Amino acid sequence: MHSATAEHPADARAASRLTIATITGSMLFAPVLLVVHLLSHSQLALAQAADSLSDSLGGLALVFALRTSARGADDDHPHGHSSAEPIGALVVAVLVGVLSIEVLRAALTTAERPSLDWAVTGAFVGKIAFKSVITGLATVELKKRSNPALDALRIDARSDILVCALSVAGVLLARVGWTKLDALLAVAVAVYIAFSAVRLARENIGLLMGTSAPVERRDALAALVRSVDGVETVDSVVATFFGSTLHVHVEVTVSATLSLIEAHAIGHATESKLVLEPDVARAVVHVGPAT
Repeated sequence: MHSATAEHPADARAASRLTIATITGSMLFAPVLLVVHLLSHSQLALAQAADSLSDSLGGLALVFALRTSARGADDDHPHGHSSAEPIGALVVAVLVGVLSIEVLRAALTTAERPSLDWAVTGAFVGKIAFKSVITGLATVELKKRSNPALDALRIDARSDILVCALSVAGVLLARVGWTKLDALLAVAVAVYIAFSAVRLARENIGLLMGTSAPVERRDALAALVRSVDGVETVDSVVATFFGSTLHVHVEVTVSATLSLIEAHAIGHATESKLVLEPDVARAVVHVGPAT
């Protein structure tokens, strides 16, 4: 039985670059949207400011988590530091949940009519353009290599585009007299932010608790192992999350006529192939004789 640990520095660099770009843009949009809210009393602007702030906080936590998780195993952390990512995400989930409650409170209690003008529309359209660029860059990187962090970043950007487009629709409708839609759509945005926080928390609690990979992923790993020359059967595949990455334990059989050195080479080839997978951080392979 032996094991291997994978390193994917190119994936981490790509995710870090796009995350830093998201942080920078969101930090610029948050105060701009807040000023627009103060000048126009638009609750949609406040909701979008809160969403940009949550993107900034989430990005900061992700950068910290990526840098921490990239550190190798040491005496204090023999399995590495990949748990840093879900821990950071949980902190963000709590902050995002608090923000959603505040946006919802403001939308339900405000009595001021919004004075919606070009500034509100311009801020929303600018945010749509920014998130579209992030989505496009993430899509280009994902065509080169699979990366869960980049995929999550792209999904978040797509969601923000949809929410912001809803905000633009609210502005346009308010300009023709439907001003109450501003607060109503702000409630919808707040609910969306809260839902994102709950989903983020649930996913990362599962990662920290060592949940098993989906059946489809375990089947794909088993098929990968069967493709290794010399592997006769795959008796079991256990793939559990340790932080944001998978630790895989596989039991395979090889011909009983092989020498110990030959059987060991097959086991080594198996774990080498497993750790090439972008979501596999560690692989342990047990080789036994076929009966």
